[in-house]
Amino acid sequence: KSEIALFKKYLPWGVILFGRNIKNYNQLKDLIFSIKKLTKDKYYPILIDEEGGEVSRLKNIINNKLFSQKYFGDIYEVDSKIGIGLYKLYINELCAILNSLGININTVPVLDKLYNRTNFFLKNRVYSSKMKTILSLSKVCVSTYKKNKISTVIKHIPGHGLARADSHKSLPVINKNISFLLKNDFKCFKNI
Repeated sequence: KSEIALFKKYLPWGVILFGRNIKNYNQLKDLIFSIKKLTKDKYYPILIDEEGGEVSRLKNIINNKLFSQKYFGDIYEVDSKIGIGLYKLYINELCAILNSLGININTVPVLDKLYNRTNFFLKNRVYSSKMKTILSLSKVCVSTYKKNKISTVIKHIPGHGLARADSHKSLPVINKNISFLLKNDFKCFKNI
């Protein structure tokens, strides 16, 4: 009742769903339907953080644990054509599930660059240390979601891959000059 009152009074811009909001497919579909009915907007922003790998909010619905961005980055680096084909297939299948549920925004891709020093919590969530891999797969990701009428939110922030600290637990400090960051980390986020 308090959440319904909050929606009626303030109408937030959108809602992001987390694992704690998701019991099963039917429960989630009903929840999203009720939110859209309450907001009187069939296009109301319903976000999810479904990266695959370790970050899977839909784990009660699908097993997405294997399919991290690093997984697809590794395949791409062995054979780019096969890597792109498999990645598009994966995204199309995931989009079919998201569309059937009523989710219209996924917070992907992760565009942080992998370094030897990248904190463990981020290592499997990024495509690669190679710029070509990051740029190619991120464009495939965004365009494939767009074709499926699902928006994306790129993340996290240029330089995040250089962090030794887990940014969920402490404030990371990056000691690289702006020239290095522009040629490397910022480039990952440009023209996607």
